[in-house]
This record gives sequence, C-alpha cells and structure tokens, in this order.
Amino acid sequence: MENGFELLKGYFRKYQLDLTIIILAIILAFIVSGIFIAFFGANPFLAFYSMGKGVFGRVNGIAEMMVKATPLLIIALGVAIAFKGGLINLGGDGQFHMGALAATWVATTFIGIPLVLHIILILLSAAMAGGIWGGIAGFLKAKLGTNEVIMTIMMNFVALYFMSYLVYGPLKEPGAFIPQSKLIASSLRLFPIIPNTRAHFGIVIAIVLAVVAFIFISKTVWGYRINAVGYSPKAANYAGINTKFYTTLILALSGAFAGLAGMVEVFGIHFRLLDGINPSFGFTAIVVALLGRLHPLGIIIASLFMGALTVGANSMQVTMEVPVSIVYIIQSLVILFMLIGFSLKPKLAYPKNGKIISSLLGVKKEGVRDEHHI
Repeated sequence: MENGFELLKGYFRKYQLDLTIIILAIILAFIVSGIFIAFFGANPFLAFYSMGKGVFGRVNGIAEMMVKATPLLIIALGVAIAFKGGLINLGGDGQFHMGALAATWVATTFIGIPLVLHIILILLSAAMAGGIWGGIAGFLKAKLGTNEVIMTIMMNFVALYFMSYLVYGPLKEPGAFIPQSKLIASSLRLFPIIPNTRAHFGIVIAIVLAVVAFIFISKTVWGYRINAVGYSPKAANYAGINTKFYTTLILALSGAFAGLAGMVEVFGIHFRLLDGINPSFGFTAIVVALLGRLHPLGIIIASLFMGALTVGANSMQVTMEVPVSIVYIIQSLVILFMLIGFSLKPKLAYPKNGKIISSLLGVKKEGVRDEHHI
C-alpha cells in the first residue's frame, strides 16, 4: 500500500506545476465565461450553480456525464498517441463513423454465429475500419509527404457522406421512414451499469483502453519507438527506426481508438446506425487530450470534466436561459489559458531572481522540458 501512495506522490510532484497551470486555466476560463453570462442578463453565480446541480445533483446527471465522456475518452486516447508520435489527427469524426459503420454491419449481417465470436468480430471490425481510415492518411504522409492535418480533415467528410449514403440506401431498415439501420440484437448491446439511466458498460471499456494505452506507450518497445519518432524523426531514423512505417502505424492506431469509440456509442446508446450520429466528438476529443496532457489518467479526468460541462450547460440553458454554446466558450478559453501558461512554464519554474517558485513546487532543474510523456 505504501508503494502505491509513494507512486501517487511521485506523480503529483512530477506534474505539480502542470496541474497548477491547468487548474488556473480552468478558473480563469470560468471567470471570463461568467462575464459573458452576465452580458446575457443572467447571474453567473446562479448559472454555474445550476450547471453543477444539473450534473451532480441527481443520479441521471452523473450518468449522462459518463455517457458524454465515454466516446471523448476513447477518441482522445488515440489523439494522444498521434501527438506523441509527432502527428496531428483531426480525423476522429471520420474514423468514428467508419468504426460505427463496420461494427453495425457485422452485427446486423452475421446472424446466428456464436455470441463470443460475434462480439470479437464486432470489436475487430470497428478497430480495423477506424485504423484503416487513419492509416490511409499516415501512409500518404509517409510515402508522398502529404499534410496529415488536411488529409484527416478531408477524410472526415468522405466518411460522413459515405455513411449517410449507406443509411439512406443499402443499410436502411426496410419500411423505415427515417435513415437508420436495423436494430442491433439485444444480446450484443452494451448493458446499463446504472439502473434507469443511459450509463452503459462502454465507460468500463474506455477505462480499460486507457490502461492498455498507458502500458503500450510507456512499457513496450513499440511505444518507445513512437515517442522517439515524435521527438525527432531524423534521430529515430538514424537509430534504425523505420519512421515511414511508424508514421502509418501511429495514425492507424489513433484511428483504431476512434473506430472503437464509434462502436461503443452505437452499441451503448442508439442500438442502430443513424445519420448524423456524431456531434463533433473528434474535435472535442483534441481538447480533452490537451487538457489531460496526453496522459491516460489526465485524459480520463478531462473527459469527465468535458462531459460534466456538456450536461451542466444543458441544465443551465433550461433553468437560466443561458445558451448551451457557453460550453464551447469555456473549452476554448481553457485551451487558450493553458497555452499561455505552458509557454510561461520555464519562467514560472525557474525565475531569474532565484528558485523560490521551483523550490515551492518541488521542480528539479532537469525537469524544464515539457512533461507530456506517459
């Protein structure tokens, strides 16, 4: 038990300055957002109270926070892997759609096969579809030098309209008046974990994936090589690492996580494929990954925070008539203040007039470099 506490204390000391910057960024974001709320003619204190009560004042609020956090957590893990490999994956939405599409097709097509085999095929198809969609952008960057940011963004639209075509056509449920697939069998759905709410087993899957991501990046040779490629592709190449292969692999892995998120959302909430199923999870997941400092534990906390913001904003809109778009203002301000804070991090830790701040924070000289490794 003592070893566990020592490990937690070690992590806290290591990331103490990072945590301070993040907490201050969140506080400043709420202060500035409160000013915007006041412009709407509402009391910001009552508005934020309403937001908190909407989430933590009822069981259903907590359950909805988990529902909103689940896909964000899974996609953000993939985004973090891409960032660690020195790449930017803005294609989470497209990879999400492809994973949801593949998993739904397997679930509604292969009827009558053993349940365990069916579940394995669903998981594999979701991960592979998202992985292939991300891997295409990685392959093109590795072979042709294309910009992965532009490629992943453009591929979002291809995936979105491809899925839309299928739910309006080949995959549309016979006799349905709206674009939707057949229902997924109840035996394949993610079961609820809180009675009479939408909270489902997907949150457990997401946490397991966070543990897997942590082990993969920090404890395996593959993870070491991904980090090496992210730090310096040229140095990694000189060290014998096939950077072109890893460029493709990194975006494929990132896409695989997004694909699994699509499967979890469909099998846990909707139970069928619908047109427009994804409300821009991919871009919000980037905020989650950055807020969590690319660390799985931080990403778990950040995803729950974003889930709470979304649920709380809906409650605030109903009770205080404050537009739900305030969530996007808060998200943007958090990232803005974080960027400012981390750009000032070396000066905060090592001021020219002494080591007062660094000694208070317990930061050592060699810790100047930004800590965003797992």
